[in-house]
Amino acid sequence: MLIITIEVNAPSGQAIGIKEAIAQDLEKYGDVRVTNIKEIQPKQERLF
Repeated sequence: MLIITIEVNAPSGQAIGIKEAIAQDLEKYGDVRVTNIKEIQPKQERLF
C-alpha cells in the first residue's frame, strides 16, 4: 500500500473536483481510497 500526500494550490471551493480527478487518474494503478481532504482558507489581514 502507498500513501500519497498531494498539495494543490488551487482556488478555494474546488477540493471535491480536484479530489475526484486525482483519484480517477490513480485508479489505473490499483484501488484508490481518499481518506482525508483539508481545505485551508487564506487568512485575512486585519488592521486595527
